Amino acid sequence: MKVLLISQPNTYTQKPDFPPIGIAYLGAIATGEGHETMLIDSGLSNISEVVKMARRFAPDFIGVTCWTIGRKMAWQLCASLKKELPKAFLSVGGPHATIFPEHILIKTHASAVVIGEGEETFKELLKVLCAKGDLKSVKGLVLRKKDDTAYFTGSRSYIEDLDLIPRPFYKGFESFKFSDYCGFASLPRPTAPVISSRGCVFNCTYCGSVKFWGNRWRYRSAKNVIQEIEWLVSNMGARSIFFFDDNFTVNKKRLVDICEGIISLRSNIKWACCSHVKMVDEKLLDIMKRSGCVSIDFGVESGSDKILQNINKKQTRADIEKTFALVHASGIKPRAYLMVGNVGEDETSINQTIEMFGNIKPSSSIGATLLWLLPGTAVYDQAVKNGYINDDFWLRSEGVPYNLQEHSNKELWRLRNRLMSGIARKKGGISPMISCYFRNIYYNYPFLSFLRPLIPEKLR
Repeated sequence: MKVLLISQPNTYTQKPDFPPIGIAYLGAIATGEGHETMLIDSGLSNISEVVKMARRFAPDFIGVTCWTIGRKMAWQLCASLKKELPKAFLSVGGPHATIFPEHILIKTHASAVVIGEGEETFKELLKVLCAKGDLKSVKGLVLRKKDDTAYFTGSRSYIEDLDLIPRPFYKGFESFKFSDYCGFASLPRPTAPVISSRGCVFNCTYCGSVKFWGNRWRYRSAKNVIQEIEWLVSNMGARSIFFFDDNFTVNKKRLVDICEGIISLRSNIKWACCSHVKMVDEKLLDIMKRSGCVSIDFGVESGSDKILQNINKKQTRADIEKTFALVHASGIKPRAYLMVGNVGEDETSINQTIEMFGNIKPSSSIGATLLWLLPGTAVYDQAVKNGYINDDFWLRSEGVPYNLQEHSNKELWRLRNRLMSGIARKKGGISPMISCYFRNIYYNYPFLSFLRPLIPEKLR
């Protein structure tokens, strides 16, 4: 069978940071089962170009990813594909599809929706399709019945041994090169993504990780991770690695083993990751630095203990300041994710965040995004309970709403701008102010995002 897997197109044309590793994993599954497999990164093309490539390939099976943000583009892509390739079996997966599978059946002509972690479901789905068997026997699917209603085949258990998942099938992309992607600003290009674990041990109110990956942290062995890194360096030309784990440092022994493995490769590979401020210490940071770690992203979100408690962050301002001091001392660059609009946000909490920023001095701050009400999160569930939003919103609207339960849109933007300008002033000099202006332009005029790679790293 000819299998085509396509990532969701971007609403605005811009060069992606990384290839869509999710469909690369699925591509490895399909290839391992003996199927002729093609992957298309829609982030590098527009829908018209994607459909042309699909038509040339003439697949029997098409799988499309659907995220909540930009979901309209997935629906448009599915409509175009079904028109050009009506006989192909169309399936949709991804975060939004997992939470609202019935919506996918309404908005697209998909015959099936893959729920949650997709590798085992996808493998079994292909086998049953080839055998012309009963799709109702495949756990983890929502199927379209003849009357267009949905049929759920039942839940599938999460994959226990992640080492069994094959390496991403990057050869499935046409003329693939990591250098075609922006990569990670602090790392030498080309940069390859690696996912060494799934899930998170925390459950922050704004995050949907637990909803998709389950309520526990599963991980690949250090040996398996090192083997992939060696392959990426030797066979794929990677000079650096970005670990896309929600929290890379949960298991300290595994992390030490990974660091020692990277050192033993003698490849001078550089890498970066995401962590929680309560999950690193001086000893761990030392070996991370020696193995090539140049940057760690932390979900700081706020400098207000009240806000941190409200979002179930399991950290305090004191924890943040202590960890950032340790990371600075290790020679690794700490970066801070910031957010505006959580429950209880006001000028006092914004001022506290600005004040804290002057103490922690991150190498960069990421976003200061306004809080979205994303399905699958606790803050969204609370908004539904409050009667502020309902699930039909995602059928009626193409966007994602901000949390406007306590502040107007104008007031939230004012608070955000106050935070960003306050941070810029804390940094001092002209570059931070220019960076602040660039970010304001990016958030107000997202269609200009294609210019992002042209911005100097220190201004991003």
